[in-house]
Formats: sequence, C-alpha cells, structure tokens
Amino acid sequence: MNAIEVTNLVKHYRDVKAVDDISFNIKQGTICGILGPNGSGKTTTIKCICNLIVPDKGEIKLLGKDHHEAYKYISALFEGNRNLYWRLTPRENLRYFAGLRGLGGKKLENQIDELLELFNLQNKRNVMVNNLSRGMQQKVAIAMTLICNTEIVLLDEPTLGLDVQTTIEIKNILRSIAKDMHKTILLSSHDMHLVQDVCEEVIVLNKGKIVVQDKVSNLLDMFSRMTYEIVLTEKISDELKMELKSYNNRFDIINDSIIELDLSSYDDIFPLIDYFKEKDITIKEFKQKEVNFERIYLEYTKEVN
Repeated sequence: MNAIEVTNLVKHYRDVKAVDDISFNIKQGTICGILGPNGSGKTTTIKCICNLIVPDKGEIKLLGKDHHEAYKYISALFEGNRNLYWRLTPRENLRYFAGLRGLGGKKLENQIDELLELFNLQNKRNVMVNNLSRGMQQKVAIAMTLICNTEIVLLDEPTLGLDVQTTIEIKNILRSIAKDMHKTILLSSHDMHLVQDVCEEVIVLNKGKIVVQDKVSNLLDMFSRMTYEIVLTEKISDELKMELKSYNNRFDIINDSIIELDLSSYDDIFPLIDYFKEKDITIKEFKQKEVNFERIYLEYTKEVN
C-alpha cells in the first residue's frame, strides 16, 4: 500500500510555476528522501502534502484517503528543532504536543517513557530543553513527531548542525522508526550521506519537476558502472586539460595526475586509452570509482540548470 500518493500536482506563485505537474508514490513503511536545490519546488510540495498550502491542481492521498485531514495521518518536524518549547522539559514537551491532539492518560505516559528510552533521554527527561545540548534538543524534536503515533512522519533537516556521533545515533533511530515502528518517513535534507545511509528511495526535484525517482541502491549501482578514475604517471598540463575537456566534457580533473569521468559504456574505455597513447601519456591505474550519493544528486540537478 502507498502511504503517500501525489498525482499531477501544480502550484503557481503569480507567474512562477513552483510545482509543475508532478506525480509520485511513496510506499508504506519506507524512508524516502525528497531533495532539491533552493527554488526546486521541494518545500511547496512538502507543504501541500501537509495541507499547509492549497495546490492549484492535482490530488494528494495519504494512506488512500484525502489529505485535507492530514493531521490525522502525518506529524512533521520543520527546519531543525523549531517545534520545541524551550522552558519545558523533554517529558513536558512530549505531553504538551500529544495534548494538542487530544491524547492523555496512563497510556500516553507509557509511550513517553518508551520514546525517552529510544532516544536515550531518560536521564534528561526533567531538564529544561533550553539547557540540553543541540543534539539532545534535536532528538526531543524528532520524538515529538512520534508521540501522536501517526503513520507518516515528515522530517526536515533532522541532522542539521549535529556532531558526527549524534548524527550516527539519529540514523540508527530513523531506521528503527521505519523497521520496528512501521512508520513511513518522508525525509528532506541537504546531508547526502544521511540520504544514502537511511533512504530506500529518493525523489529529486529541480525547477518544479521531478528529475529522478528511484531506489538509492539502483542509482548508486548505475553511477558506479559509469564512473571511472584514471591515475596518470605524470602531471597534466594546462593545455592538456583544455584538450581533455574538448574530447569529453565528462572529465573531472581531481588534481594534476588524477582524472574522473563518466562513460556511457565500457566499450568507450578503449578509444580513450588510444587517445592517451596518442598523446604519449602513460596510464598508471584505471579503476572503477566508488560513488557517493552527493555526486549523483549534483549530476541530476546540474542537467536541467
């Protein structure tokens, strides 16, 4: 079953088409990244899903139902930890946020205890949020999206400004939320390492359109087959750099003796070797390049600029 279904979504701001007739589905129980540079239509799309913005055209369904009562199906964390009340403790924040949805009683208190344990906040449950570290504040903010027990959770930049250790901890928590709690997570982030590590699928927007939607594993596999690193025995002159660019604009010169390039077919390697031989340049090493998701993201968003 699809947790989120977006069909032919369109949104204008005066003469600007922020979202240009996009459609996509997100499966229930998965973590999906929705990415895009500034002005791509990402934020507008997210806010339409949450029913914070009314689209000009299109249909949005959450768990097969109309999204106009989105509060029943989705909890959201926007821009870091702005949903926190600084003069309340983690326990009080969770209780207050749940109270806004009409939740309370012994069952809620048990759920709060479980979330504090999940986020390793038991020892800080009665400390004012204002006195917690940035990482602990962020964990409280994410926990607040879970206390209402909605099927869908939207997280906007959940690791923004965090140290490496806390980021790793939150990655593990996100995986647990999807796998053990069976939640669907829609994740918006500029942290490509986070996307690569936790997302099963990604949607990349640019200029109001979807430029790619696929499984992260498929994209990494595709680009790993296409990307190669060439190590030369000598430095590349400025003149040769210009020639290389004219020969194949997919060259990326890493330093004076290392080149990266994308090839559409393995057969393209042989004329390339002949080219270097003709230039009397010796190749020391030719190997397949391990690609991270940041490179893939930049490649797709660059194509429509």
